[in-house]
Amino acid sequence: MRSKGILVILLLSFLGASALAQEDGLSVNTSPPGAEVKISGAVTVSGLSPIKFARGLEGNFKLRVYKYGFETYKSSVFLQAGREVNVTVKLRPKTRIKAAARSLFIPGWGQAYTEQKTKGFLFALLAVGTVGYYFQSDRNFDDDYDYYNELNDQYNKTGSFEEKQRLYPILQEARKTAYDSENKRRVAIGAVIAAWGLNLLDVLFFFPEESGSTLVNSLSVHPDMNSGGATIALTHRF
Repeated sequence: MRSKGILVILLLSFLGASALAQEDGLSVNTSPPGAEVKISGAVTVSGLSPIKFARGLEGNFKLRVYKYGFETYKSSVFLQAGREVNVTVKLRPKTRIKAAARSLFIPGWGQAYTEQKTKGFLFALLAVGTVGYYFQSDRNFDDDYDYYNELNDQYNKTGSFEEKQRLYPILQEARKTAYDSENKRRVAIGAVIAAWGLNLLDVLFFFPEESGSTLVNSLSVHPDMNSGGATIALTHRF
């Protein structure tokens, strides 16, 4: 009788182990840990890595892994009953060089890349403003310089002393206007260079550092396909 009881216990243990071995779902581990993991498909669930989305998930899902200071990882996975999928993601850190390369081409892009969106928008706006001012001043200079050359040709071609006397003050005023327009164009060029330079200096010397992270040892999410909810189990060893 006693041996039968032991046999029943062993049989139940074996069945329990087999059930655990056949458990389906998605396990995601990241390096470094503490990243936000989100899967989207028939249902949308998210949590912090390392994480296990267990049972009830079937079909194609989009996988997104995000952690502040690192490149966002995106992929897709196919889940089905009775099959466990394990995904390990090594996140690539964002660097000053990558940010500076972006800001070199488009001011503010590097700031947006490092999630300083407000600052990135301001630098982009500054760049657009200075470039717009340059094109406006360059067009004004071309118009003023062409007008000065026309008056100068007219002044040199006329043989009348009275006509030269009439044109001289007009020519001098046109010359001064063209000179002022040229100075404004130089200022505009300097403003464009300053906007690009400040943008690069900012992204290089004020590169945001990771302020902190949340680490967990184990996080499991069990979706309830009937009611649409989920059960979350969080464990942490001290």
